Amino acid sequence: MTQVFGPNRQLVFSLENYSFQQNGTPLAVPSPQKALIIFNPISSAGNTETTADELGKSLADHGIVVEVCKSEKKMKSYMRIADDIAACDLVVVVGGDGTVRKLLPLLGRTGTPVYVVPGGNESLFAHLYGMSANAEDLLQAIACGKYLEQFYGLISGHGIHGEKPFFIMASMGFDSLTVKRIGKRKGPISDSTYVWCGLSALVSLFHPTVSVSVDEQTVIDHASGYLIVANSSAYARNLQLVPAASPSVDELVIGFLPGARRQHEVIKTVRMLQHKPADLPLQYFAGRNISLTLHEPSYPLQVDGDYFRNRDIEAGSTIKFSISPKPVRVLIQPHPADSRVKTLKAE
Repeated sequence: MTQVFGPNRQLVFSLENYSFQQNGTPLAVPSPQKALIIFNPISSAGNTETTADELGKSLADHGIVVEVCKSEKKMKSYMRIADDIAACDLVVVVGGDGTVRKLLPLLGRTGTPVYVVPGGNESLFAHLYGMSANAEDLLQAIACGKYLEQFYGLISGHGIHGEKPFFIMASMGFDSLTVKRIGKRKGPISDSTYVWCGLSALVSLFHPTVSVSVDEQTVIDHASGYLIVANSSAYARNLQLVPAASPSVDELVIGFLPGARRQHEVIKTVRMLQHKPADLPLQYFAGRNISLTLHEPSYPLQVDGDYFRNRDIEAGSTIKFSISPKPVRVLIQPHPADSRVKTLKAE
């Protein structure tokens, strides 16, 4: 049985008695008059610009003023288009989770609804809400006129300037070592890249010794193992590593596998191929503020599929995870059973 405990050890989640809802309560949003499409030119084999142009034409055909621009490599560079985001009624992102992550603070600040077209290797954000590159799906979402208020996570602490956002998760383990090795390679990233980098990570795998507090209560004290801080259950969804995490709830869930070994990664790989839950004995804790102190040795951190800040965490550092004070607004697809929804074209 999978369980989540609050800092006071009170049971707050159990797979046996919890009916998990990924989404919150949909809210109404007016039909957009102006849309900004942001595409990542290096995602999806370079096809994102074409996709962005095609979506722009579809929106323009339905009377929406459209502006198209490239994404930025650094989060602070988006400040140049902060006014553009605030002035539009909808932001459409054509790219992966890394592109979305950099935009989260501006989207939360402006309250501009966002729709994400999958353009990355995983695109967990887009798949979480059933979004696609089909213009008809976007038009249906606009016609439905519903959005969800979704929270995201923030990372701060030793050596980190300000607060860095994440939407899906941050982890320390086999996956973060794999991402580190992928980041050192040049050229396109294929499935074989993941396989070879994963094998390399498995050979040199070790797990850090950490101490963790949740809402100022110590839950892990100098223990070694795999660790993941999740805002969503989307990561490795078939494995259900953190099934209780949801962006509709203003708290984070930390999963910890004490004494993690290489055989656990083999189990995860087999279960992933079988499309089954990992069913590993992870310990779970939920809260709004999580403090992680890393004891020796140093270890990397993966954030939404990217090697965080392109460097390992220094031994002795304390990293803090918190929930965003303001949620972002996510434009959602209409429910398939809702026959009342019409596309803008039909109207």
